[in-house]
Amino acid sequence: MAQSVFRELQRSFCALLADWPSSSATVESLTDLAFDLFEANIGPQSAHLPPLACEKGCPSCCALRVTATAPEIFLLARYIRQIDQRMPSTALGLLSRRVKLANRATRGMGETERMKLRRPCPFVVRGACIIHPARPLACRGHASFDRRACTQAMAGRDVEVPISGPHVALRGLIQDALMSALAESGLAADLYELNQGLALALDDPQREHAWLEGKDSLAPARIEQAKTGRSNAMLWSRAADRAATAGDQS
Repeated sequence: MAQSVFRELQRSFCALLADWPSSSATVESLTDLAFDLFEANIGPQSAHLPPLACEKGCPSCCALRVTATAPEIFLLARYIRQIDQRMPSTALGLLSRRVKLANRATRGMGETERMKLRRPCPFVVRGACIIHPARPLACRGHASFDRRACTQAMAGRDVEVPISGPHVALRGLIQDALMSALAESGLAADLYELNQGLALALDDPQREHAWLEGKDSLAPARIEQAKTGRSNAMLWSRAADRAATAGDQS
């Protein structure tokens, strides 16, 4: 079942890439599909679970390292530029500057180091995420059942945070299908550290065009787990191919 779902998702992403090759609409089309798939399916997948503790005003997990695909980063870079243009003189300061300052503080840090630093995400303001509509799959797929456990974990205590399995699984399935489709289309299909990837994209808008031409323009922000993520996507793809072949032969 999971293999057939993966293949269906991958085909959807591949169809978009075929319709919008090297187009300015590519990034928005891919991310719209990825986010729509997640939001449309997470309710039914998690309906049997207890209520989530995640709500506005609880940014406990927003000091964790966030990874994202290139389309998610380029979409968010556009979103940030739009906010900066509309509100250049807010008390928040330019969002692009907040991102770059956060990148200087967190660049190169792993999960454990980031948790110990406890530096909040540059997009958390008064406990709320100001880029919520454009947040990446990693944020959408992290959901807790216990706010107190989240707070204790981020304070450095050794506690186990009960998180939603369906959120993690659905995020992984969609992300892997997207990465597999990107790889098949000759585009860089890695995962990148969000702050650093955004700093690169904001400094040079041409990085999006370079990525659409097949270059890994966010390579400095690529993380080791990206190799694992890409391998997982390829394994999904091969497993789906084997299942399809077996079905044709039966």
